[in-house]
Amino acid sequence: MDLVAIGINFKSAPLTLREALSYSADRVPVALRQFRQSLPDTELLLLSTCNRTEFYAASLDRRLDVDLISRVLLADGADLAPEIEEHLYVLRREDAMEHLMAVATGLDSLVVGETEILGQVKQAYQLALKTKTTGKVLNALLQEVFRVAKRVRSETGISRGRVSVGSIAVDLASKMFADLSKKTVMNIGAGEIGEQTIKTLVEKGVRDSYVVNRSIKRGRIIADRYGSIALPFDRLADFLPRADIVITSTSAPYCILGAETVSAAMRARHGKPMLLVDLAVPRDIEAAAADIPNIYYYNIDDLTGFANENLAKRRDAMEHARRIVRKEAAAVASELQADSLGIGSFMKKLDRIIAEIAEAEIARAFAKEKVSPLGDRCEECRDEIRNMLRRALAKMAAGPRKALNEAAKNGTWDEFSKTAALMYGLDTDSAEQPSEARNGQ
Repeated sequence: MDLVAIGINFKSAPLTLREALSYSADRVPVALRQFRQSLPDTELLLLSTCNRTEFYAASLDRRLDVDLISRVLLADGADLAPEIEEHLYVLRREDAMEHLMAVATGLDSLVVGETEILGQVKQAYQLALKTKTTGKVLNALLQEVFRVAKRVRSETGISRGRVSVGSIAVDLASKMFADLSKKTVMNIGAGEIGEQTIKTLVEKGVRDSYVVNRSIKRGRIIADRYGSIALPFDRLADFLPRADIVITSTSAPYCILGAETVSAAMRARHGKPMLLVDLAVPRDIEAAAADIPNIYYYNIDDLTGFANENLAKRRDAMEHARRIVRKEAAAVASELQADSLGIGSFMKKLDRIIAEIAEAEIARAFAKEKVSPLGDRCEECRDEIRNMLRRALAKMAAGPRKALNEAAKNGTWDEFSKTAALMYGLDTDSAEQPSEARNGQ
């Protein structure tokens, strides 16, 4: 079994490179189908958020070509592919599993403990399922990832309180404006991050706010839920001069708010300060807007300092969560590796041999002339002797079992299992990988 994770995130690459390698939800299935053409018989998952793009490839029965997987991913990076390649990280097997678990639990997020990322991982998995690019390895792994994420959140305080990219943006607004209740907010985007942002703003005392969204129906749902006013996207420029704070989080593949539009709004405001917070990747707001007088512009990478404050508050919870993730990743890696090698099947055959030996010895003993009369009078004695024999044989096999598991971990399973098969009288075929593993997915 092999698993490879290749990607870039907010730690490894600047925003310009993450933009070049980002995928909206509607582009992910298309990309997966394209990737599958170059990587046939390989399980694939693509996770793309504002802070990361990660490509997971898995195979049950062969070692994956990391260079090929990198080339497939970078083929979509256009002219920036050489630069992106310098910032890629590559993780394999247990390290890749541990990383994915850390991502899903919010341990690897800009805002540690954020809640949106688990939903994004689930969405990536659903898109891969729909595109039929997952298989035995990724299906099993993702179920374990979701279980571990639930465990981390229930056993640690990593997600306690307001933990999201949106909440960090609101904290920034609170530092800039002493009284948010007197400010008008425009929230552009009505996805999960957008909803969490408007919810936090209302909790902070904001009374006047707009929700701008391409789907006015979705915008109205969010606006009605939090006492806001829904606006169609084509009215953005008309209402922009009224906004003191603008927070964007759309999935648009291009800028939706140009510098000229912002400049016109500032003229209508007579230079009254405006805070722009762009949480989207690719960016929603043209970077040149930052040069306009009295505009205070922040993109998602600019929020790192505020995120570090959140990190300091959750340091103990982070250490607890990391311990859980490390232990769980090691266990899951062993289970998947055992499954791919056919260890479970081999051990079951060993158990059957032990049971057969015990039954044969019981039958032989009770067939003897001096013992056979006891069989009719003491069935409990027969059961106790049978159990005693099985326990003794199992203890004798405990050492080889442990050695077989170690062989699976250190890559010597094939050689060791064939020797064990000969020792225990198993068919040598039982020590090989099962046909399902040999034939791929």
